[in-house]
Amino acid sequence: MYVRVLQIKFPNELAKKSVIALSRNVTKDHFKNGLILRLHTDISSNSSMIILLWKTRELFETARKVFGDRFVAEVKEMGGIITISEGPSEVDIAKEIDFSKFNQF
Repeated sequence: MYVRVLQIKFPNELAKKSVIALSRNVTKDHFKNGLILRLHTDISSNSSMIILLWKTRELFETARKVFGDRFVAEVKEMGGIITISEGPSEVDIAKEIDFSKFNQF
């Protein structure tokens, strides 16, 4: 599996809300193409973290070329400061957790 983490600092709360809505909308399509999980975390009133878990790096790279680079450019155009970390990932889940309560697309 492959993980990409985007940490974003926004100039204001409106920019933050806009980018999060855009991220959620965009990732809906990626679930059909190898995205397994998207986590959004509010770190503060003007910063967020988006974590994306992909089946493979190759599927991630395809999605990045289609929309990821443009997403990063749009965040920067809105005055956001974005830090990106990514790499191969090992994932463990608890058998006892009922994942049916998570949002699903």
